[in-house]
Amino acid sequence: MRDPAPVIVEAHDHVRDLYGAALGRSKYDVVTPALIVDRDVLRSNLSFMEARLPALHARLRGHVKNHKSPHIARMQLEHGAFGLCAATVWEAIVMVRAGADDVLIANQLVVPQKRRAAALLAREANVLVNVDDIGDAEGLSAAAVEAGTTLGVLVEVDTGMHRAGVDSPEEALVVAQRIQALPGLRMDGLSGYEGHCSMEMDRDTRHEKQAVAMRYFVEVADFLEANGVPCPILSAAGTATAFWTGADPRITELQLGSYAAMDDYHYLMEPSFKKATSAVVTVISRRKDRIVLNLGKKTFGAADVAGIPAYPRIMGHEQLVPYRFDEEHATYEADASCTLKVGDVVGFHLGYTPFAVNYFDAYHVVENDKVVDIWPIIPRGPLHGGLLTMLEAGR
Repeated sequence: MRDPAPVIVEAHDHVRDLYGAALGRSKYDVVTPALIVDRDVLRSNLSFMEARLPALHARLRGHVKNHKSPHIARMQLEHGAFGLCAATVWEAIVMVRAGADDVLIANQLVVPQKRRAAALLAREANVLVNVDDIGDAEGLSAAAVEAGTTLGVLVEVDTGMHRAGVDSPEEALVVAQRIQALPGLRMDGLSGYEGHCSMEMDRDTRHEKQAVAMRYFVEVADFLEANGVPCPILSAAGTATAFWTGADPRITELQLGSYAAMDDYHYLMEPSFKKATSAVVTVISRRKDRIVLNLGKKTFGAADVAGIPAYPRIMGHEQLVPYRFDEEHATYEADASCTLKVGDVVGFHLGYTPFAVNYFDAYHVVENDKVVDIWPIIPRGPLHGGLLTMLEAGR
Protein backbone atom coordinates (compact mmCIF):
# COMPACT_ATOMS: atom_id res chain seq x y z
CA MET A 1 0.00 0.00 0.00
CA ARG A 2 1.38 3.37 -1.05
CA ASP A 3 1.74 6.34 1.27
CA PRO A 4 -1.17 8.81 1.21
CA ALA A 5 -0.99 11.52 -1.45
CA PRO A 6 -0.70 15.21 -0.48
CA VAL A 7 -4.46 15.76 -0.89
CA ILE A 8 -5.11 13.24 1.91
CA VAL A 9 -2.42 14.66 4.19
CA GLU A 10 -3.72 18.18 3.59
CA ALA A 11 -7.30 17.14 4.37
CA HIS A 12 -6.13 15.58 7.63
CA ASP A 13 -4.15 18.70 8.56
CA HIS A 14 -7.14 20.89 7.70
CA VAL A 15 -9.61 19.15 10.02
CA ARG A 16 -7.03 18.97 12.80
CA ASP A 17 -6.65 22.74 12.48
CA LEU A 18 -10.44 23.16 12.61
CA TYR A 19 -11.16 20.84 15.51
CA GLY A 20 -7.76 20.44 17.17
CA ALA A 21 -8.94 22.14 20.36
CA ALA A 22 -10.79 18.90 21.14
CA LEU A 23 -7.62 16.79 21.22
CA GLY A 24 -6.99 15.35 24.66
CA ARG A 25 -10.47 16.20 25.89
CA SER A 26 -13.32 13.92 26.83
CA LYS A 27 -15.66 13.35 23.92
CA TYR A 28 -18.37 14.89 26.12
CA ASP A 29 -16.45 18.19 26.14
CA VAL A 30 -16.40 18.76 22.36
CA VAL A 31 -18.67 21.13 20.49
CA THR A 32 -21.85 19.20 19.74
CA PRO A 33 -23.18 17.64 17.65
CA ALA A 34 -20.01 15.79 16.72
CA LEU A 35 -19.40 12.52 14.89
CA ILE A 36 -17.37 10.02 16.93
CA VAL A 37 -15.42 6.93 15.94
CA ASP A 38 -14.00 4.69 18.63
CA ARG A 39 -10.68 3.49 17.25
CA ASP A 40 -10.46 0.43 19.49
CA VAL A 41 -13.94 -0.79 18.49
CA LEU A 42 -13.17 -0.06 14.84
CA ARG A 43 -9.96 -2.05 15.02
CA SER A 44 -11.78 -4.90 16.77
CA ASN A 45 -14.39 -5.07 13.99
CA LEU A 46 -11.72 -5.12 11.32
CA SER A 47 -9.71 -7.78 13.13
CA PHE A 48 -12.81 -9.94 13.62
CA MET A 49 -13.54 -9.85 9.89
CA GLU A 50 -9.93 -10.53 9.02
CA ALA A 51 -9.94 -13.59 11.29
CA ARG A 52 -13.01 -14.97 9.49
CA LEU A 53 -11.55 -14.65 5.99
CA PRO A 54 -9.50 -17.90 5.92
CA ALA A 55 -12.74 -19.89 6.33
CA LEU A 56 -14.35 -18.13 3.36
CA HIS A 57 -13.81 -18.68 -0.33
CA ALA A 58 -14.20 -15.05 -1.35
CA ARG A 59 -11.73 -12.25 -0.81
CA LEU A 60 -12.68 -9.04 0.95
CA ARG A 61 -13.12 -5.81 -1.00
CA GLY A 62 -13.75 -3.15 1.64
CA HIS A 63 -16.57 -0.73 0.79
CA VAL A 64 -15.99 2.93 1.64
CA LYS A 65 -19.40 4.56 1.07
CA ASN A 66 -20.32 3.78 4.66
CA HIS A 67 -17.53 5.83 6.21
CA LYS A 68 -15.94 7.99 3.48
CA SER A 69 -12.70 8.01 5.45
CA PRO A 70 -9.26 7.51 3.88
CA HIS A 71 -7.99 6.53 7.33
CA ILE A 72 -10.59 3.79 7.81
CA ALA A 73 -10.02 2.60 4.23
CA ARG A 74 -6.31 2.16 4.93
CA MET A 75 -7.18 0.22 8.07
CA GLN A 76 -9.45 -2.04 6.00
CA LEU A 77 -6.53 -2.73 3.66
CA GLU A 78 -4.28 -3.43 6.64
CA HIS A 79 -6.84 -5.90 8.01
CA GLY A 80 -7.44 -8.33 5.18
CA ALA A 81 -9.03 -6.33 2.35
CA PHE A 82 -7.19 -6.81 -0.95
CA GLY A 83 -8.90 -3.78 -2.52
CA LEU A 84 -11.69 -1.28 -2.05
CA CYS A 85 -15.20 -0.70 -3.33
CA ALA A 86 -16.72 2.76 -3.90
CA ALA A 87 -20.18 4.04 -4.74
CA THR A 88 -18.90 7.01 -6.75
CA VAL A 89 -15.89 7.76 -8.90
CA TRP A 90 -15.10 10.64 -6.51
CA GLU A 91 -14.81 8.18 -3.63
CA ALA A 92 -12.59 6.02 -5.82
CA ILE A 93 -10.24 8.92 -6.55
CA VAL A 94 -9.87 9.70 -2.86
CA MET A 95 -9.19 6.07 -1.95
CA VAL A 96 -6.57 5.64 -4.66
CA ARG A 97 -4.95 8.81 -3.33
CA ALA A 98 -5.15 7.24 0.12
CA GLY A 99 -3.00 4.36 -1.13
CA ALA A 100 -5.35 1.75 -2.64
CA ASP A 101 -4.20 0.11 -5.87
CA ASP A 102 -7.41 -1.79 -6.71
CA VAL A 103 -10.86 -0.19 -6.59
CA LEU A 104 -14.29 -1.19 -7.88
CA ILE A 105 -16.80 1.57 -8.61
CA ALA A 106 -19.96 -0.42 -7.92
CA ASN A 107 -22.13 1.84 -10.00
CA GLN A 108 -22.88 2.92 -13.55
CA LEU A 109 -20.98 6.11 -14.40
CA VAL A 110 -22.79 7.20 -17.62
CA VAL A 111 -22.01 10.92 -17.13
CA PRO A 112 -19.14 11.65 -19.58
CA GLN A 113 -17.03 13.52 -17.01
CA LYS A 114 -17.31 10.59 -14.62
CA ARG A 115 -16.29 8.11 -17.30
CA ARG A 116 -13.26 10.27 -18.08
CA ALA A 117 -12.38 10.51 -14.40
CA ALA A 118 -12.42 6.71 -14.07
CA ALA A 119 -10.32 6.33 -17.23
CA LEU A 120 -7.74 8.81 -15.95
CA LEU A 121 -7.69 7.15 -12.54
CA ALA A 122 -6.83 3.86 -14.25
CA ARG A 123 -3.38 5.35 -14.92
CA GLU A 124 -2.70 4.99 -11.18
CA ALA A 125 -4.59 1.87 -10.10
CA ASN A 126 -6.62 -1.09 -11.25
CA VAL A 127 -10.10 0.40 -11.72
CA LEU A 128 -13.26 -1.63 -12.32
CA VAL A 129 -16.73 -0.29 -13.13
CA ASN A 130 -20.24 -1.78 -13.14
CA VAL A 131 -22.08 -1.77 -16.48
CA ASP A 132 -25.54 -2.99 -17.48
CA ASP A 133 -25.99 -1.20 -20.83
CA ILE A 134 -24.21 -1.44 -24.18
CA GLY A 135 -24.33 2.30 -24.75
CA ASP A 136 -22.68 2.92 -21.39
CA ALA A 137 -19.99 0.36 -22.23
CA GLU A 138 -19.29 2.14 -25.50
CA GLY A 139 -18.97 5.46 -23.67
CA LEU A 140 -16.53 3.94 -21.18
CA SER A 141 -14.54 2.46 -24.05
CA ALA A 142 -14.19 5.85 -25.73
CA ALA A 143 -13.06 7.45 -22.47
CA ALA A 144 -10.49 4.72 -21.83
CA VAL A 145 -9.10 4.91 -25.38
CA GLU A 146 -8.79 8.70 -25.09
CA ALA A 147 -6.96 8.36 -21.75
CA GLY A 148 -4.77 5.53 -23.02
CA THR A 149 -5.87 3.18 -20.23
CA THR A 150 -7.85 0.01 -19.69
CA LEU A 151 -10.90 -0.24 -17.42
CA GLY A 152 -12.04 -3.50 -15.91
CA VAL A 153 -15.78 -4.05 -16.33
CA LEU A 154 -18.23 -6.11 -14.30
CA VAL A 155 -21.65 -6.70 -15.83
CA GLU A 156 -24.12 -5.92 -13.06
CA VAL A 157 -26.82 -8.54 -12.58
CA ASP A 158 -30.12 -7.81 -10.85
CA THR A 159 -30.21 -10.59 -8.26
CA GLY A 160 -33.56 -9.45 -6.86
CA MET A 161 -33.00 -5.93 -5.55
CA HIS A 162 -34.64 -4.43 -8.65
CA ARG A 163 -32.35 -1.44 -8.87
CA ALA A 164 -29.69 -1.54 -11.58
CA GLY A 165 -28.51 -4.67 -13.37
CA VAL A 166 -29.38 -6.80 -16.39
CA ASP A 167 -32.61 -8.77 -16.11
CA SER A 168 -31.67 -12.10 -17.66
CA PRO A 169 -28.73 -14.34 -18.56
CA GLU A 170 -29.38 -13.58 -22.23
CA GLU A 171 -29.13 -9.82 -21.67
CA ALA A 172 -25.96 -10.33 -19.62
CA LEU A 173 -24.43 -12.23 -22.53
CA VAL A 174 -25.26 -9.51 -25.05
CA VAL A 175 -23.69 -6.82 -22.86
CA ALA A 176 -20.66 -8.96 -21.98
CA GLN A 177 -19.93 -9.86 -25.61
CA ARG A 178 -20.05 -6.20 -26.59
CA ILE A 179 -17.64 -5.36 -23.77
CA GLN A 180 -15.26 -8.06 -25.04
CA ALA A 181 -15.22 -6.40 -28.46
CA LEU A 182 -14.60 -2.85 -27.24
CA PRO A 183 -11.09 -1.38 -26.98
CA GLY A 184 -9.98 -0.04 -23.63
CA LEU A 185 -12.24 -2.41 -21.70
CA ARG A 186 -11.50 -5.72 -19.99
CA MET A 187 -14.41 -8.05 -19.32
CA ASP A 188 -13.66 -9.16 -15.75
CA GLY A 189 -16.88 -10.81 -14.63
CA LEU A 190 -20.13 -10.05 -12.84
CA SER A 191 -21.36 -7.91 -9.97
CA GLY A 192 -24.49 -9.00 -8.12
CA TYR A 193 -25.09 -7.23 -4.82
CA GLU A 194 -27.99 -8.91 -3.00
CA GLY A 195 -28.98 -5.74 -1.15
CA HIS A 196 -32.63 -6.70 -0.95
CA CYS A 197 -31.67 -9.52 1.41
CA SER A 198 -30.26 -6.95 3.85
CA MET A 199 -33.76 -5.54 4.24
CA GLU A 200 -34.96 -8.81 5.73
CA MET A 201 -34.64 -8.78 9.51
CA ASP A 202 -35.55 -12.44 10.05
CA ARG A 203 -32.28 -14.38 9.84
CA ASP A 204 -33.68 -17.59 8.37
CA THR A 205 -35.72 -15.76 5.75
CA ARG A 206 -32.73 -13.58 4.90
CA HIS A 207 -30.61 -16.69 4.40
CA GLU A 208 -33.26 -18.20 2.11
CA LYS A 209 -33.40 -15.03 0.01
CA GLN A 210 -29.61 -14.85 -0.14
CA ALA A 211 -29.40 -18.45 -1.35
CA VAL A 212 -31.94 -17.78 -4.12
CA ALA A 213 -30.12 -14.62 -5.19
CA MET A 214 -26.70 -16.24 -5.33
CA ARG A 215 -27.98 -19.34 -7.07
CA TYR A 216 -29.36 -17.15 -9.85
CA PHE A 217 -26.16 -15.07 -9.92
CA VAL A 218 -24.04 -18.19 -10.44
CA GLU A 219 -26.45 -19.44 -13.12
CA VAL A 220 -25.87 -16.22 -15.06
CA ALA A 221 -22.11 -16.73 -14.78
CA ASP A 222 -22.45 -20.35 -15.95
CA PHE A 223 -24.48 -19.21 -18.95
CA LEU A 224 -21.86 -16.65 -19.96
CA GLU A 225 -18.99 -19.09 -19.57
CA ALA A 226 -20.86 -21.74 -21.58
CA ASN A 227 -21.08 -19.15 -24.35
CA GLY A 228 -17.40 -18.28 -24.36
CA VAL A 229 -17.32 -15.36 -21.88
CA PRO A 230 -15.03 -16.08 -18.90
CA CYS A 231 -16.13 -14.62 -15.55
CA PRO A 232 -13.08 -14.70 -13.28
CA ILE A 233 -14.72 -12.27 -10.84
CA LEU A 234 -18.07 -12.78 -9.16
CA SER A 235 -18.47 -9.86 -6.75
CA ALA A 236 -21.38 -9.67 -4.32
CA ALA A 237 -22.55 -9.53 -0.67
CA GLY A 238 -23.10 -7.06 2.09
CA THR A 239 -22.35 -7.25 5.80
CA ALA A 240 -25.68 -8.97 6.60
CA THR A 241 -25.04 -11.78 4.08
CA ALA A 242 -21.24 -11.87 4.06
CA PHE A 243 -20.60 -15.18 5.76
CA TRP A 244 -23.12 -17.07 3.64
CA THR A 245 -22.17 -15.53 0.31
CA GLY A 246 -18.47 -15.63 1.15
CA ALA A 247 -18.63 -19.37 1.73
CA ASP A 248 -20.02 -20.00 -1.76
CA PRO A 249 -17.16 -21.56 -3.77
CA ARG A 250 -18.15 -19.59 -6.87
CA ILE A 251 -18.12 -16.12 -5.30
CA THR A 252 -14.73 -14.45 -5.47
CA GLU A 253 -15.27 -11.03 -3.83
CA LEU A 254 -17.25 -9.57 -0.95
CA GLN A 255 -18.24 -5.90 -1.13
CA LEU A 256 -18.41 -5.15 2.61
CA GLY A 257 -18.57 -1.76 4.29
CA SER A 258 -20.86 -1.64 7.33
CA TYR A 259 -18.80 -4.22 9.21
CA ALA A 260 -16.15 -1.59 9.93
CA ALA A 261 -18.11 1.27 11.50
CA MET A 262 -21.51 -0.39 12.11
CA ASP A 263 -24.78 1.35 13.06
CA ASP A 264 -28.14 0.56 14.66
CA TYR A 265 -29.70 -0.77 11.45
CA HIS A 266 -26.99 -3.22 10.43
CA TYR A 267 -26.39 -4.23 14.06
CA LEU A 268 -29.94 -5.61 14.16
CA MET A 269 -28.86 -8.20 11.59
CA GLU A 270 -25.16 -8.77 12.30
CA PRO A 271 -24.37 -8.13 15.98
CA SER A 272 -20.97 -9.78 15.64
CA PHE A 273 -19.68 -6.32 14.76
CA LYS A 274 -19.92 -3.57 17.36
CA LYS A 275 -20.90 0.06 16.88
CA ALA A 276 -17.70 2.02 16.32
CA THR A 277 -19.42 5.21 15.20
CA SER A 278 -21.76 7.40 17.22
CA ALA A 279 -22.42 11.04 17.92
CA VAL A 280 -22.33 13.26 20.98
CA VAL A 281 -25.25 15.65 21.36
CA THR A 282 -26.66 18.15 23.84
CA VAL A 283 -30.10 18.39 25.42
CA ILE A 284 -31.31 21.85 24.40
CA SER A 285 -34.91 21.73 25.69
CA ARG A 286 -36.69 19.82 28.45
CA ARG A 287 -40.47 19.76 28.61
CA LYS A 288 -42.62 17.74 30.99
CA ASP A 289 -43.25 15.10 28.36
CA ARG A 290 -40.23 15.35 26.04
CA ILE A 291 -36.60 16.27 25.53
CA VAL A 292 -35.02 17.87 22.49
CA LEU A 293 -31.48 17.24 21.24
CA ASN A 294 -29.39 19.52 19.03
CA LEU A 295 -29.22 17.41 15.91
CA GLY A 296 -31.79 16.34 13.38
CA LYS A 297 -32.33 14.81 9.98
CA LYS A 298 -29.49 16.86 8.50
CA THR A 299 -26.91 15.39 10.82
CA PHE A 300 -27.80 11.82 11.66
CA GLY A 301 -28.88 8.71 9.82
CA ALA A 302 -32.11 6.83 10.35
CA ALA A 303 -33.59 3.97 8.41
CA ASP A 304 -37.02 2.37 8.36
CA VAL A 305 -36.58 -0.75 6.31
CA ALA A 306 -39.13 -3.54 5.99
CA GLY A 307 -41.19 -1.98 8.76
CA ILE A 308 -38.36 -2.18 11.31
CA PRO A 309 -37.37 1.34 12.44
CA ALA A 310 -33.62 1.64 13.04
CA TYR A 311 -33.94 5.02 14.63
CA PRO A 312 -31.07 6.61 16.59
CA ARG A 313 -31.08 5.87 20.29
CA ILE A 314 -29.70 7.88 23.20
CA MET A 315 -26.93 6.01 25.00
CA GLY A 316 -27.96 5.13 28.51
CA HIS A 317 -31.54 6.04 27.66
CA GLU A 318 -32.26 3.56 24.89
CA GLN A 319 -35.80 3.08 26.12
CA LEU A 320 -36.79 6.60 25.06
CA VAL A 321 -38.94 6.61 21.93
CA PRO A 322 -38.62 9.36 19.33
CA TYR A 323 -41.53 11.74 19.01
CA ARG A 324 -40.31 13.50 15.87
CA PHE A 325 -37.16 14.21 13.86
CA ASP A 326 -36.84 17.66 12.28
CA GLU A 327 -34.01 19.30 10.36
CA GLU A 328 -32.03 20.42 13.43
CA HIS A 329 -33.89 18.74 16.28
CA ALA A 330 -34.43 15.22 17.59
CA THR A 331 -37.38 15.07 19.99
CA TYR A 332 -37.95 12.09 22.30
CA GLU A 333 -40.82 11.25 24.59
CA ALA A 334 -39.65 11.57 28.21
CA ASP A 335 -41.68 11.69 31.40
CA ALA A 336 -40.60 12.74 34.89
CA SER A 337 -38.62 9.52 35.38
CA CYS A 338 -36.08 10.67 32.76
CA THR A 339 -33.14 12.38 34.48
CA LEU A 340 -31.85 14.27 31.46
CA LYS A 341 -31.88 18.05 31.74
CA VAL A 342 -30.96 21.04 29.60
CA GLY A 343 -27.22 21.18 28.97
CA ASP A 344 -26.55 17.46 29.44
CA VAL A 345 -24.25 15.95 26.81
CA VAL A 346 -24.99 12.35 25.84
CA GLY A 347 -23.85 9.74 23.39
CA PHE A 348 -26.13 9.01 20.46
CA HIS A 349 -26.29 5.83 18.40
CA LEU A 350 -26.53 6.38 14.66
CA GLY A 351 -29.44 4.85 12.82
CA TYR A 352 -27.65 4.55 9.49
CA THR A 353 -24.01 5.63 9.23
CA PRO A 354 -23.87 6.25 5.45
CA PHE A 355 -26.47 9.01 5.83
CA ALA A 356 -24.72 10.62 8.77
CA VAL A 357 -21.26 10.85 7.25
CA ASN A 358 -22.57 12.83 4.31
CA TYR A 359 -23.23 15.79 6.64
CA PHE A 360 -20.16 15.87 8.88
CA ASP A 361 -16.73 16.89 7.62
CA ALA A 362 -14.70 14.99 10.22
CA TYR A 363 -14.63 12.26 12.82
CA HIS A 364 -13.51 12.91 16.37
CA VAL A 365 -11.41 9.79 16.96
CA VAL A 366 -11.55 8.55 20.54
CA GLU A 367 -9.84 5.99 22.72
CA ASN A 368 -11.23 5.44 26.22
CA ASP A 369 -13.61 8.34 25.48
CA LYS A 370 -10.69 10.76 24.97
CA VAL A 371 -10.22 12.52 21.61
CA VAL A 372 -6.90 11.38 20.14
CA ASP A 373 -7.18 12.48 16.52
CA ILE A 374 -9.41 14.13 13.91
CA TRP A 375 -10.02 12.31 10.61
CA PRO A 376 -11.41 13.96 7.49
CA ILE A 377 -14.55 12.69 5.72
CA ILE A 378 -13.98 12.99 1.98
CA PRO A 379 -15.63 13.23 -0.41
CA ARG A 380 -18.89 14.54 1.03
CA GLY A 381 -22.10 14.73 -0.97
CA PRO A 382 -22.62 13.99 -4.68
CA LEU A 383 -20.31 16.67 -6.15
CA HIS A 384 -16.67 16.23 -7.07
CA GLY A 385 -15.43 19.05 -4.82
CA GLY A 386 -12.45 19.79 -7.05
CA LEU A 387 -11.39 16.15 -7.42
CA LEU A 388 -12.14 16.15 -11.15
CA THR A 389 -10.10 19.31 -11.64
CA MET A 390 -7.21 17.79 -9.68
CA LEU A 391 -7.34 14.60 -11.73
CA GLU A 392 -7.51 16.48 -15.04
CA ALA A 393 -4.43 18.46 -14.00
CA GLY A 394 -2.54 15.28 -13.18
CA ARG A 395 -2.27 16.06 -9.47
